[in-house]
Amino acid sequence: MDSFRKHKDTVAALCTATLRRALVLIVCIGIICGAVGCTGAGAEAEAAIRQGDLSRAEAIYRQMLSDNEADLEVLKGLAVTLFLQQKYSEALAVQEQVVAADASDVQTRLELGFNYLNHQDRAEDAVTVFEEAAALDGGSKILTFLAQAQEVAGHIADAEATLRLAIDIDAAYAYPYSVLIGLFERTGRNAEAAEVRREAQKNGVATTAETCGI
Repeated sequence: MDSFRKHKDTVAALCTATLRRALVLIVCIGIICGAVGCTGAGAEAEAAIRQGDLSRAEAIYRQMLSDNEADLEVLKGLAVTLFLQQKYSEALAVQEQVVAADASDVQTRLELGFNYLNHQDRAEDAVTVFEEAAALDGGSKILTFLAQAQEVAGHIADAEATLRLAIDIDAAYAYPYSVLIGLFERTGRNAEAAEVRREAQKNGVATTAETCGI
């Protein structure tokens, strides 16, 4: 149990740091600005994020919401800004609002899933929201995120099946191999872990230490 908890905490820290970098990249390439129109207050909020003034960006988004509290794109911008400030509980409420209103939003479902998993101790809810994301975009990366949540929630057989599906979908993607090897090693199935390593090598994939594949 101690080794499992250590694994969960390590992956959580890696995934949180990587997700923050990914969200900064989203801002820097203009996705949020494009969504909110890239003019006026939306442009000001994006510029504030680029400059590292997250509290100002948050204030701008909140002011925009005072005019239209249901504006999904502004809510998405606010959720990102709150997450970047490590205001995970506040971000959670906004992420949940976005997901409830937009059945097709994969990115916010991923952000919400990692918030549940890494900051709210709600692994079962993470499984649910990652399942929704996988139903919308069933690529290997999202399936591997789902498998990590399934393992933390104690659904080991489900996690194994999801990881094998991820490998079947993209045999050249290293991340699910690494996570499956780690799962087998944590559950004392070292022979099966070695078999997965051989399978990866056969497919020309170099497995490394298990990390976050965002």
